[in-house]
Amino acid sequence: MSPETPTHTVARLTVDALRLAGVDTLYCIPGVQNDEFFDALVDAPDIRPIVCRHEQGASYMALGHSQVTGGVSACAVVPGPGMLNAAAGLSCGDWAGGRILAVVGAVPHGLKGRGFGVLHEMADPTAILDQVTCHTTYVGDGAAAVDGVQAALDALVGGAARPVSIEVPVDVWGHEVDGPLESPHAETLVADERSIARAVDVLSRAERPLMVVGGGAQDAAAEVRALAEILQSPTFTRRQGHGVMDRRDPLWVPLTAGRELWRDADVVVAVGTRLEFPMHWGHDERLTVISVNIDDADLDRHELGAVGLHGDAGPTLRRLIDALPLEPRASRAAEAAAVRAAFDDATAHLEPQRSLLEAIRRALPDDGVIVEDVTQLGFAAHLMFEFRHPRTFLTTGVVGALGAGVAHAIGAQLGAGDRKVLGIVGDGGFGFTAMELATAAQHDIPVTILLHENGAYGNVKRIQTNRFGAERTIASDLVNPDFDAFGRSFGIHTERADGPEALERALGRAFDHDGPSLVITRTGDVPDPWPFLRMGPVRGPNV
Repeated sequence: MSPETPTHTVARLTVDALRLAGVDTLYCIPGVQNDEFFDALVDAPDIRPIVCRHEQGASYMALGHSQVTGGVSACAVVPGPGMLNAAAGLSCGDWAGGRILAVVGAVPHGLKGRGFGVLHEMADPTAILDQVTCHTTYVGDGAAAVDGVQAALDALVGGAARPVSIEVPVDVWGHEVDGPLESPHAETLVADERSIARAVDVLSRAERPLMVVGGGAQDAAAEVRALAEILQSPTFTRRQGHGVMDRRDPLWVPLTAGRELWRDADVVVAVGTRLEFPMHWGHDERLTVISVNIDDADLDRHELGAVGLHGDAGPTLRRLIDALPLEPRASRAAEAAAVRAAFDDATAHLEPQRSLLEAIRRALPDDGVIVEDVTQLGFAAHLMFEFRHPRTFLTTGVVGALGAGVAHAIGAQLGAGDRKVLGIVGDGGFGFTAMELATAAQHDIPVTILLHENGAYGNVKRIQTNRFGAERTIASDLVNPDFDAFGRSFGIHTERADGPEALERALGRAFDHDGPSLVITRTGDVPDPWPFLRMGPVRGPNV
């Protein structure tokens, strides 16, 4: 059934919604509350169902798919435990930029909230979905379905990248509906001329500008680079912004070096970021912040009196660039190079992380994608990995979802097509979604997982050691299975590679392999990178 053909049931309307949103892959676990929806999906061969092993896996895969493409992805789960499990990935999408359409079943409409104890009943599941999505639609009957689902579609493609949910009771899927859906439409939001003029005035007088780039700039790489060049502004990225500016660019600096430049900056241009970490560095009356953000709540979240440019990063920066005077500025490339060199010297002891990350960079194709779990190599990658292109470093963001990595990378690989995807996970987090290797094997998804084995929840154990002493670590050591045998049990390419040279060779073989791969490396304890990530103030009244 095409989107132009009048749909007859809520189930078919929901399938049309997926199609109109551009979804061609549905990460899912079927169940009795959604039977009629999946029956309708049989007649939609253009939408490929990827059956997962856990609802967290389904939502994490949808997250990776959306992040790597910048488009819409989808998952479908049953209510109750299914929805609660999927809420983990939806929460990540809510914070880390995932346009995920979550199709969630519900108990019979007439029993909603009545406490009869029907299968998968909860008192108010919509209240939970409200906290992990930007929009929730509950379809209580066929008459309201078109308007409700249309509202969800429009919310999905407009504004900041965040999930939406559609809840449908088990006895409503078969209701007839009146009329088709329309294609969702998102207007491009560009900052108004008045705020642009204010920003131009501030930047025209700036002597030591600095730029901070977050996830909201992932589709504005060209504009970020052009503005940095015009202003001769050193530029750093934090987590979700990695890759927007090529790390090899003469004006790029790592986060720690950004803190050194923050000390004397007179203007900071913050593009698509909440300024989460930099605001630990202090602020005074000599510093003006110009904030470019699609989310108006983030224009001045820290109440600094920021000059707010409310709009999509790309077109808003383009309008700003066009309005700026083009007088040449003295190059600050040498200054950026000096702080980069100082950073490299200060972090030279972070081994073997640095050498392992360099091996990964050599093995990974130029446009390859890194997906980080909460793990030692991931922390070090924030500081030292050579990001080159937008949407090549995927993260769960401030949620910090330990264990998302395997499933997150599988979804990213399906979204990335022929590009290579490497999920970096620790042995602690690996167990959370390790069974999704069965999903990769079943659907022949050529993702590569790098498993960093150290026999512990390494970050937890190090914090316990640093705070309380080595003799007071608790609940942080692990007894692991034979990971080599575990990988081979799925019939996937599996090998162990200890040390940078062996790792580079093993990853090369994995990337050349047509199907999924697991590469295992063991390092033991590693030096602590956190002193270079969480740093105190360098300016302000108490410095």
